[in-house]
Amino acid sequence: MTLQEKLNELNNMILNDEILQSMDKYYHPNFILIEKNDVVAEGLQAANDRESSVFEGVKAWLKSEIKSTAVGDNVTMTEWRLEYKHQAFGHKKLDQVAVQHWKNGKIMSDRFYALY
Repeated sequence: MTLQEKLNELNNMILNDEILQSMDKYYHPNFILIEKNDVVAEGLQAANDRESSVFEGVKAWLKSEIKSTAVGDNVTMTEWRLEYKHQAFGHKKLDQVAVQHWKNGKIMSDRFYALY
């Protein structure tokens, strides 16, 4: 499977509300998750726990749209447009770019750049 095919499957799983399953399939157990220049989770379990806690507060998911994707040498990027209503954060609309660095078929780091 090519890196483009893996990215397509990863994104389709996310669009189909299979975020945790996509992480189990494609993320290395020791990967790091980065937001706003900070490491917010180290390791698959910590990232799963973080994602689960964020989604617990979602009252309504309004939009998940892929604007563009790119594939390079062991790096993939997806530009997302997201909109949701969250119990703690309110009504959020954001554009986000997710950048994944891959090694041996697994994501070693995932970094999010977002405009809120």
